[in-house]
Amino acid sequence: MTRWDGLFIGAAAMSLGHSQDVRGAVGAGLYDARQCRRDAYRAVCVADDGALPGLVVRAADLARRRSGVPAGEVDLVLHASSWAVRADGCRAEGVRRALRCPRATALEVRDRAGSGLVGLHLAAQYLSASPDMTAALVTTGDASAAPGGDRFRRGPGRVLADGATAVVVRTGTGLVRVLATTVVGESPHRLILRSDLPWRIPDAEPAPEPDAVAGPEAEQARLAELLADREREVMADALADAGLGVDDIARFVFPHLGSGLQRWDRRAALGIDEKRTTWDWGNGIGHLPSGDQAAGLAHLLGSAALGAGDKVVLVGDGFGGSLGCAVLEVL
Repeated sequence: MTRWDGLFIGAAAMSLGHSQDVRGAVGAGLYDARQCRRDAYRAVCVADDGALPGLVVRAADLARRRSGVPAGEVDLVLHASSWAVRADGCRAEGVRRALRCPRATALEVRDRAGSGLVGLHLAAQYLSASPDMTAALVTTGDASAAPGGDRFRRGPGRVLADGATAVVVRTGTGLVRVLATTVVGESPHRLILRSDLPWRIPDAEPAPEPDAVAGPEAEQARLAELLADREREVMADALADAGLGVDDIARFVFPHLGSGLQRWDRRAALGIDEKRTTWDWGNGIGHLPSGDQAAGLAHLLGSAALGAGDKVVLVGDGFGGSLGCAVLEVL
């Protein structure tokens, strides 16, 4: 089941690092100048070492308070991150304790990319399991956390940003109605664990797949084609479940990958203009592998770019084995 009735997003929030102009990284030899021009990023959000857990808690607290859901009524705290994040203390259980949500189950979702939308999908399923479940808090945390400038060298078209997001999913009422969520494909790297029970965090990120490493321009073009195919598939499924078409959608939030991976021509063929996306904002943020979609939604809601009745589509990151999508309606 991917179509939902009576499920809402009560609030969305983000807490990002400070803005750093990417030209400084080029000048310091950390970011290839040619790749920089191809990516078309303006800036990237950078946080101090060890700051990510605090950013996650701040975003979670903002979203929870904005939603009006009492901490004692949160049934699930789900934290999503990529395998690249190894920040100590950045766990669902830490968020649960910090926000004092005593009855909430704490879950972790980790994947190579796109775990935030997978988390939203799982939260929707969790709340639908029982009428006694009324609210879930879904957080994401992303940080490059790598020495030697790897923020700019994780792969073509991906300048990694530091930041956290949070959304409150609830029953009954909210700012945004969740019409449908879809996850296609299977990820061999995904890990779902109870964070409030003893468990050991794997020591290392899985080895990069061939598509995840830097390569010549032709290889980047091939990768962009693959991502576009995955993107079209998951959007088609989610829109069909919601009973909508592309023309019904006011805004799209795609992963904030570099412009060379965006394939605007493929989207234009579907009727999606760049101005209907959050790219003009996201190219000044950088890529949050788990949190691009929630951050884009928080930006749209906070900037009054949406009106009552507007539909929004959130599309996940195709670098993982699975890909998520959500269709929302602003109330």
